[in-house]
Amino acid sequence: MKAHITFISAGAGSGKTHRLTDLLHDELTAGNIRPSGVIATTFTKKAAAELRERVRGHLLNQGDFGLANAMGQARIGTVNSVCGQLIARFAFEAGMSTDQQVLEEVQSKALLGHAIDTVLDSPAMQELLSLVRRLGLEPDPRDKYKDHWQSDLKKLVDQIRSNDIPAAQVPCFASANADDLLSYFPKPSKQDLSADLLKAIHAALPTIEATAQSGGKKNTNAYLALIKGFARGLERQTASWGEWVKVAEESPEASFRLTIEPIADLAGRAGEHAGLHNDLRRYLELMFNLAAKALDSYQALKQELGVLDFADQEHQLLGLLDHPEVAAVLDDELDLLMVDEFQDTSPIQLALFLKLASFAKKVYWVGDIKQAIYGFRGSDTELMQAILKALPDMGAVKEVLPSSWRSRPELVKAVNAVFTHAFKGTLAREEIELSPERTDPLPDPALANWILGGTKAEQEASALASGVHQLIDSGYSIYDKSSKSPRPVRFGDVAILSRSNDGVDALAAALSAQGIPVATAQAGLLATPEATLAMACLRRLNDPADTLATAEIVSLADSLEPEIWVADRLRYLAKGGKVEQWFEQAIEGHPVHPVLETIAGLRSALPLLAPREALVTVISTCSLADKVMRWTPEPDRVRVRLANLEALIALAGQYEDVCRSGQQAASISGLITWVGEIAQQKQDMLAEPAIDAVKVMTHHAAKGLEWPVVVLTDLAKDIKSRLWSVSAQSGANFDAHNPLADRYIRYWPWPFGLKKKVAIADSIALTPMAAGFKTTAIEESKRLLYVSMTRARDLLVFARSSRKLSGEWLDCVEAPWLLPGKGNGAIELPTGERIAAGHWELEPLDDQVEEKPATSEALYWFKGMGDTGLRLPLIFNPSSVEPAPCAIVEKCRIGERMPVAKGADMRVLGEAIHACIGLSFTAPHASLSDAEVSNILSGFGVSEYLSANSVLQQIRVFHEWLSSRWPGARSYAEIPLQNILPTGQVLNGQIDLLLETDSGWVLFDHKSSQLAADHWELLASEYSAQLGAYAQGVEQASGKKVIEQWLLLPVAGGALSIERLR
Repeated sequence: MKAHITFISAGAGSGKTHRLTDLLHDELTAGNIRPSGVIATTFTKKAAAELRERVRGHLLNQGDFGLANAMGQARIGTVNSVCGQLIARFAFEAGMSTDQQVLEEVQSKALLGHAIDTVLDSPAMQELLSLVRRLGLEPDPRDKYKDHWQSDLKKLVDQIRSNDIPAAQVPCFASANADDLLSYFPKPSKQDLSADLLKAIHAALPTIEATAQSGGKKNTNAYLALIKGFARGLERQTASWGEWVKVAEESPEASFRLTIEPIADLAGRAGEHAGLHNDLRRYLELMFNLAAKALDSYQALKQELGVLDFADQEHQLLGLLDHPEVAAVLDDELDLLMVDEFQDTSPIQLALFLKLASFAKKVYWVGDIKQAIYGFRGSDTELMQAILKALPDMGAVKEVLPSSWRSRPELVKAVNAVFTHAFKGTLAREEIELSPERTDPLPDPALANWILGGTKAEQEASALASGVHQLIDSGYSIYDKSSKSPRPVRFGDVAILSRSNDGVDALAAALSAQGIPVATAQAGLLATPEATLAMACLRRLNDPADTLATAEIVSLADSLEPEIWVADRLRYLAKGGKVEQWFEQAIEGHPVHPVLETIAGLRSALPLLAPREALVTVISTCSLADKVMRWTPEPDRVRVRLANLEALIALAGQYEDVCRSGQQAASISGLITWVGEIAQQKQDMLAEPAIDAVKVMTHHAAKGLEWPVVVLTDLAKDIKSRLWSVSAQSGANFDAHNPLADRYIRYWPWPFGLKKKVAIADSIALTPMAAGFKTTAIEESKRLLYVSMTRARDLLVFARSSRKLSGEWLDCVEAPWLLPGKGNGAIELPTGERIAAGHWELEPLDDQVEEKPATSEALYWFKGMGDTGLRLPLIFNPSSVEPAPCAIVEKCRIGERMPVAKGADMRVLGEAIHACIGLSFTAPHASLSDAEVSNILSGFGVSEYLSANSVLQQIRVFHEWLSSRWPGARSYAEIPLQNILPTGQVLNGQIDLLLETDSGWVLFDHKSSQLAADHWELLASEYSAQLGAYAQGVEQASGKKVIEQWLLLPVAGGALSIERLR
């Protein structure tokens, strides 16, 4: 090793970037290093740009313009960009072209996926799929996070590449893994367990069947179906090993205990079945072979396209550094090697840095082992810790940054107290504990516990939304870094962290439903309405026969419900319209749609348009931005939608780059297919415009970021080890100078599907090997919690479920003092110091908040050519009509006022009563039963607020009143109504009840109001216009007059006849 290595331990918020900037600046100004002799790697492009510009700024400020200009010669960037620069620098020595076409990560994932698909078409696939079914390794919709063979195959490929393992060595891992795994299983039995089990089932079946046919218990019938199906699987050799476990566990009624005992005993011996052992060996053999073939296929595809990916760059540079001429040049030129986020490097990157360190005159590795949380991405924390442990023997020294500049003192003290204990067995105290440097005083508590009420996750998310509202309304004081003074918290100051992407989506939806602006760093761009509309326009331009695109355009551009445009299409076809020309060619009563007319006009220019240009053209020419703005009056939401359109255009540009690098022709059809693949891979990232919105993301994604307020969720999650998964390990003879030597890919597939409580698993879990995996998982969970807790500058919130206040994740740091009970306004540190802490018990918000009215900060867009001013909406909704003056013709009491328990959602309750009344008219000669009403109320979830008997009694009285008042009238309930109004609008609604008499129609609309009779005039005024619109539609549709209009008030126990004043 040429130079001493300095490892800088930089805890969260300890001023790492400032230290790197000072270090680089000082070495340059002292003349110890040359700008051209600097290699500095960072985790992101943004961090690289920030480091370069900070150093350049310092140099300019002190008037050293020559060095500032020379900073462009320094190789500062991500690991892959630096690898690319060095390969280009030594391309001649490597025998390579200086013009390297390098795939971006999204592009390489798509190409690797294609390579894997290619090898999956091999003849061995049928055998593999049979094994997959028996071992229960297929994807299961009941458990989307379950490991399955396809995800495991991709993990195998990723681990092989990140550890630089030659493809020829890969198949050897199969037998080693099989031997290792099966050494924990019972030895395979020589007994034919399948045949004996089949005999035992056939022997027991007559007895069990006889009881089941004579009316046996439910569990007996279920058990009978189970063993019959299992027996068929045994006969066909398709029964899964998970089914063996299930048969061993299940049982019929107690009287059959002796009858089924042989079945349960034999099924319980699945672990010693020779077939299971053979299946596991063969499965591992096929999987490792497939991984090797996929890598060969991927390499062939890249050679055919003339491209490299990031892993190729790392592999080539690793080999290139052994070239004598390259080594001599670097030995002379490399003055400083600086590696940021050292703890997150992959094994092959670690090997690269060790080789580069042998040439550099000065070496600085900067990182924090407490923030090593990317094990699932291929980084190996155990390998990293082994290297750090070996540093003293390599002549390295350690520097610890001692201060916290990010968080207020109370938070720093709490984090110190939690993690000096949590990491005491693995790290020295000085590497954990930071000294708080912030002195700005803030009046409000730095910590808070939010207890989320509710009986399910959706309700807890709603309770969390109420907590955010309450926090903003409270005027909680945070420190503004730009103004250097306190100010009230805003939505944009808050980040909420979840353990999963699904959790992020659920929280974002709950916040949005309560009118809280949200921003998420998530995939899903192609699923947004604005992207769907833009892609539909592009598809329609590309293919005039794409009628699905037409339906999407009509539905989204005009905000039409499917019932409307489906009915219109059927009428169009009935008049002889061409299937593919709906809304593009006018026929009687069916005008051309302006968007489709515009797209048809663009089609002649189609051969001249590049894919991105075509997308930009349809977005601008069809005024999609204008249409998107009309979907909501909320400026921030409009900004997000417009930013998503820009992100879609950027994605189209990325597609053209892929085609250019692969020397392939870009086409609109290719773009449409490519973005679909990107969406499947969840790489279609939503735009993140700068708006005042709550940020919602995963705990992992929050690394490296900070906010004034951070809310932690999912704290009670269980800790899952990687025992039954794919991982990489070093052999017994670890060499710190050659960390890739003797690397081994470990893969243990779980062979029992969703059945987790299996005797073999329990016995393996007690072994030292399994304990090691569990300890590793616990330590990574501690590190993730450390990362999450150190994101907050001013307020850290623990959001906990009232159903489960704590769990494995939070408990792993052994800090129960963080979670004080109700009424305790502080937490007490182990030292005895008390820190103020809030405690809120939050309940779900009952109703969704209506869309906010447009604010004074309105957004504007250029007027499209077709705009002629104010447009009426195509759909006329009678329920949205403004109140109108009316006269009350008659009030009638019908039955008694129905008692409704407190807390009922009157909208849902009204729908339930409405359904009961509608059902009562489906069979006029059959009375509604109590059971039917009870079933409806239960279905709507309101049975605890309203008795079925009171509803039934009210409906009976209503029918008697109708019969006495309009004898012989024919009744029609729940009648859909659609009519074209003189304005051209479409009236669309549903009439609750119509009575047909000889004189005309009697129209009823049901309302669930609880108002007393002396306030019914208010209802008359509110709903008279709606009734009038319905009456007009009925008269136009039927040619028969509406003679009376009634409001039925079943809850209030009455009815109201009204007449609109002209």
